[in-house]
Amino acid sequence: MNRRIRRICVILSLLAVLIDSRTEGRILTECEAVQELQRAKVQRTLISNWVCLMQSESGMNTRLVTGPKTASSFSFGIFQINSAKWCSRGHSGGICNKRCEDFADDDIQDDIVCANKIQSMEGFKAWNGWMKKCKNKPLPNIGNCKRRRRRRRIRR
Repeated sequence: MNRRIRRICVILSLLAVLIDSRTEGRILTECEAVQELQRAKVQRTLISNWVCLMQSESGMNTRLVTGPKTASSFSFGIFQINSAKWCSRGHSGGICNKRCEDFADDDIQDDIVCANKIQSMEGFKAWNGWMKKCKNKPLPNIGNCKRRRRRRRIRR
């Protein structure tokens, strides 16, 4: 009977690994993150801080979900937006008026909107990862990332 239980445990463990690997999100490169932030019209002088924040909070994983944390809250997506205040699990809500699960997908434009709201209300200090790994520390060098070209208007 012990062997049978061990086999079942091994099979269940393997299934859990397989299921977990399917839900792993896209891991952005620094330059992909820069492009997404530029697309959202994030202030250029803050982009290195945002990239550092994404690296420290989620390892640039767009679908990361962690928790439970204090008050049974969870954190979602590349910015690890927390369900205690900023979003609601299962339905729209929180200060960002979004479903938390919407932050755990590969489209980070809605994440950026909410993260900007958090940053404008509380500053980067709202994120422990930024406080520990970015504040007063060397930020990522994004100089090698190509800047998005602006389309010139042709005057007639």
